[in-house]
Amino acid sequence: MIDAANATLSGSHLNGHHVKKGSGNTVFKGPLENLPYPTGPVSTEDAIKSMYEDGYCILPGVFNRAEVAEFRAFIDQSGGDDAQYHVKDWCYNKQLPMNFHRDPAILKYMDPEPLMPVLDGIFGSDCHVISGTMWVTGSGRSMGIHADHLYYSLPEDVHHDPRFTLPIFSGSAHLYLNDMTAELGPTLLIPGSHRAGRPPNDESTWNGITPKAVMVKAGDICLFRHEIWHGAWGNTCKTDRRYMVQVAYAHTTIATWGGPSLRFNELYNPEVLAKLTPRQARLLGSEFSPKY
Repeated sequence: MIDAANATLSGSHLNGHHVKKGSGNTVFKGPLENLPYPTGPVSTEDAIKSMYEDGYCILPGVFNRAEVAEFRAFIDQSGGDDAQYHVKDWCYNKQLPMNFHRDPAILKYMDPEPLMPVLDGIFGSDCHVISGTMWVTGSGRSMGIHADHLYYSLPEDVHHDPRFTLPIFSGSAHLYLNDMTAELGPTLLIPGSHRAGRPPNDESTWNGITPKAVMVKAGDICLFRHEIWHGAWGNTCKTDRRYMVQVAYAHTTIATWGGPSLRFNELYNPEVLAKLTPRQARLLGSEFSPKY
């Protein structure tokens, strides 16, 4: 039996699929620069174009302040005793699953406008949710530059050939529940690095491009494709924690690793089944569920 996690083909991938997100020292030390922040509403067309060209897009003002406060309170009330999330010699790290199949209160955070037109423009009707996480982190946390998943190992020059466009197979929407500051440890992205065709190796920049901070406001979403190189700036804030929600979406040919598909709707809370909109049901796999 092949152990894919430890397999080595040129040291980092198996049958063309990378099995390492990064290797060596990939922590970025600065100086810190911010990604451009939208000056107004972002059109669906511009967001989709940015996903292909830059590997990410920022959608401002997706949720209002009341919804942000409501979601932060929901996260605070979820999980176990607060003390268990203090990791010795590291940071406070509370990470909980988005149980869309159990909690009707969080369904609206799965398919907000204007995110859905962007996803529909990328995936068409073949889009589903593959995972979701509520994440609260405190002082001490940082994250090296890495790529979540690379579906193909391709020479970098192929990505720059105008005849070729790499499809978007999956990506994550990060919903931020703080007005981000450098002290809170913002997400870092290297624009265009989805074209690298490999994960970072003992490096924190790509082709001379340094990571840029996703310095957004509470209620904003940053959507990025899973091939882009990204990480997190060090959290040094002593007065607040970073609240962030990430929901991953993919083409339906990519398997879910989060909650159960509607194929198994017997595992769903009846209140969720009663509240699901047709679009939410599609995102949870209703096309595979003859019972739904």
